[in-house]
Amino acid sequence: MLRRFGVAFVCVLLAGAAVLAAEPLQLANGSYVPLSNGERIYVRMAGHGPNAVILLPGNNCSGAIFEHLLSYVRAIDPINDAYTFYAFDYRGSGLSSYRHKISSLEDFARDFDEIVQRDGRLSRGHITLVGYSMGFGVALEMVYLDPTKYDYLVSLAGIGTRGVRVFFNETTAGTDPATGKTYSPGDWADSLQAVAFQQRSWQGEARSFENVKQMWDMLVFNDILKYNPLTLTPQEPAFTANPFYLKALEDVLTVQYMPESLYACHMFNATSDPLGHTNSDGTEVVIPGSGRITALAGKRVLLVKARSDYLSWRGDLVVMDGTFQNTKYDLKEAGAHVDAVLIEPDRGFDHGFPIDHPLQVLKIITAFIAGKGKITEGDLDAILGKGNYTFYPHEETSWETGVYCGF
Repeated sequence: MLRRFGVAFVCVLLAGAAVLAAEPLQLANGSYVPLSNGERIYVRMAGHGPNAVILLPGNNCSGAIFEHLLSYVRAIDPINDAYTFYAFDYRGSGLSSYRHKISSLEDFARDFDEIVQRDGRLSRGHITLVGYSMGFGVALEMVYLDPTKYDYLVSLAGIGTRGVRVFFNETTAGTDPATGKTYSPGDWADSLQAVAFQQRSWQGEARSFENVKQMWDMLVFNDILKYNPLTLTPQEPAFTANPFYLKALEDVLTVQYMPESLYACHMFNATSDPLGHTNSDGTEVVIPGSGRITALAGKRVLLVKARSDYLSWRGDLVVMDGTFQNTKYDLKEAGAHVDAVLIEPDRGFDHGFPIDHPLQVLKIITAFIAGKGKITEGDLDAILGKGNYTFYPHEETSWETGVYCGF
């Protein structure tokens, strides 16, 4: 009797989950969406227009990092009337739950895909996906899950088609006490535990507000703060008085999905070609290719980042230019139309530019959509200023490259 009751109870639960998955949604700002997998995703929205835009946050972020951009959507009537922007908190960040740990970027994508399929507006498609850093990898996975829903993609300092490698340098190398394994400078992470060890200086027990602040000032907001790596201080700290600066740092403290998310970025590779590296101890680290990039055929994509200048410690110091060179090449090979914009260093744009320059980012996104998947140098001159960027149109071939550019 108990056994029969147990079977019946499980059947009821499964039926309930199926009903939940099929139940239509009408998203609203500040709402929570229960998913069929038991997670609950928090939704942020702005605007009420017909053009749907989904903003996907970066690693160590939730949708909260787009709040400044969303405030401009609400304040600028033509944009508010023409667009509806959505920003979801990843499971394990912001106000979303984290009942099940992720093992790949596809897990994040499936959460959001369920929302897209169930929402009355989003299920009709014609969506623009905007991925910031890790979010671009999630965007690529979402397109693979349902290519029919998305017209345009925008990468804001995105991790690219081949992901980003987690590697050891002089400050992160050493022997992991949890495994007894020694990593030398140049080695790639070969496990989730290796990523946790590599990130030990500011994650785990070390994830204090002060450690987050130091790391983000140095690597994420380095150009707008004119950070001096020799004195470990910002030379122009005005941005630290911006309330959205403080909110971005506090947002990191909500994150539960690390180091799983960084390992997922490390193992992400949408191309068909595997990537490999031999560590100093002879360990072979292989990043297999999923081949899912083929889903991007016919899509129009815009790549935007700040150029990396490690010598002067300016621009994007997290995602290298080579990542965009590979991404432009890979997406074109897959049949997408791809334009790229590199904002010159020492102009205040860094890896955190979607946070510290939200108005310019918003104008780039809306100009790209208004141009039906095209942006012109005239648009960019008006938004960024002439001479502050380099434009690499789809037709350009000398800058992009199929040779793996590394990290």
